[in-house]
Amino acid sequence: MTRLLLFFTVLSLVHCAGSRSTQTGELSFISIDEELALGEDINSFTLRYLDIIRNRTLNHFLNDMAQKIGAVSHWSGLPYTVFVINNASINHFSLPGGNIYLFRGLIEETETADELAVIVAHEIAHLSERDAVARLAAKYSFSFAAQTVIGENPEIAEHIIASLYKEGTILDYPEKKEFTADQLALQYALDAGYNPQAMLGILEKIELMEKVDHDRTKLLRMTHPSIHARIRKVKKNLKKLSLPVQTIENAAEFKKAKNALSKIPR
Repeated sequence: MTRLLLFFTVLSLVHCAGSRSTQTGELSFISIDEELALGEDINSFTLRYLDIIRNRTLNHFLNDMAQKIGAVSHWSGLPYTVFVINNASINHFSLPGGNIYLFRGLIEETETADELAVIVAHEIAHLSERDAVARLAAKYSFSFAAQTVIGENPEIAEHIIASLYKEGTILDYPEKKEFTADQLALQYALDAGYNPQAMLGILEKIELMEKVDHDRTKLLRMTHPSIHARIRKVKKNLKKLSLPVQTIENAAEFKKAKNALSKIPR
């Protein structure tokens, strides 16, 4: 048995210390510090497998947005970081430790900062619910309580990144988890000063994209429920919210960020 398979063998889940008072997701087998360490180890491999864009204007805009939304989330203490993948696909995902990944193609389809904000809020909701860590445990069945497992055996973290869009991906959350992330995203966006109605706008754009450019939405379809079902539930949840009279005025910053992205070669 290889070292990789050895560490993927089922181990006993260990109770760890760590406050859950600021989070919605309750997991008994991993502490906050352990999850942050896990996130750092996994993220160290993203540059090897993902074509990450580095642009100060774009990164500053997105990270500032994530901090605003994260501050009103159920895990307000997590240091959220947004990465942009230089790929035309319409997709987004997050990994343990507060790392959020937006595909270039998705950002290019947005027309307002609000549309970007609800996407970021959706991923912050997954992180607040601790969906990624729970999925890792379900897929690989090893104890995250052993903090040195990833650090001493980097092939585990490497395998996680290399397998993001292969059979057995950790990103295929149950539909209920995705619908919950959408619902929480509406509230997070609203509380952060963004217009949650923008979620309908971006979902409708994606629904249209599925019809005219099927390939660009392939990755999103692998890991999310049907857009039609999401739109139906978002409309229902929007009716429960007191929508804002005024939202954040950041059209100029949004335009600068989009302009900076447009100048970066594909």
